[in-house]
Amino acid sequence: MRRYLRIVVLCLACGFCSLLYAFSQLAVSLEEGAGGGGGKPQAAAASWLPGGGRGGARGVGSVGPAAHSGRSDRYGLNVQPIQRMHLAVVACGERLEETVTMLKSAIIFSIRPLQFHIFAEDQLHDSFKGILDSWSFLQTFNYSLYPITFPSENAVEWKKLFKPCASQRLFLPLILKEVDSLLYVDTDILFLRPVDDIWSLLKKFNSTQIAAMAPEHEEPRIGWYNRFARHPYYGKTGVNSGVMLMNMTRMRRKYFKVSH
Repeated sequence: MRRYLRIVVLCLACGFCSLLYAFSQLAVSLEEGAGGGGGKPQAAAASWLPGGGRGGARGVGSVGPAAHSGRSDRYGLNVQPIQRMHLAVVACGERLEETVTMLKSAIIFSIRPLQFHIFAEDQLHDSFKGILDSWSFLQTFNYSLYPITFPSENAVEWKKLFKPCASQRLFLPLILKEVDSLLYVDTDILFLRPVDDIWSLLKKFNSTQIAAMAPEHEEPRIGWYNRFARHPYYGKTGVNSGVMLMNMTRMRRKYFKVSH
């Protein structure tokens, strides 16, 4: 009988302690809310977009969730906004669901907030807006929508080069003029680790490197470029342009001529 009594007393003591902890956490959260320092710091919304968000120039979608340029904590210290990681993708044809899955995986695993740059055919814009706006409660990403655009000379040929719209990625440094660095990925990419991991490689670039890509194949006997390509390619098997980490400031400065 004494054993059961001890168990009952122990359970009551544990329950009382849990109740005290819950009340203490509630008090802390209320204090933070009253002091204006609650919640995690949000990155500033991209201010370089033409038209300033909704209702802007054609092809620029709305910025996703609301974000703050910075905040002050309860001790009056200014906390700097978190710099967003920029991720671009090009979607043409029946690539909507595949692209959305890729974006989901990037959001789920990433630590820092993301800025999506989505280049899509006009008929896909409304679908992207509807889906991404429904995720606004996450407050971990912003997005911008752009039309598929190519240089006026030979635009039709550019669009059909390789796979549909594949050559759009070649012009990203010229279109996203205010973006310093960018991670481009194909629609069929699935992130299983934070985007932060590959983004951190930018710090390892030397003074002349402008992009990072992986080899197209590890085994030359099944490589595509070394067996079929009629144009120059890098290394023994070429490089995979489905994932490209780019310092676009260096690209624009050294290798691209912008016409006015």
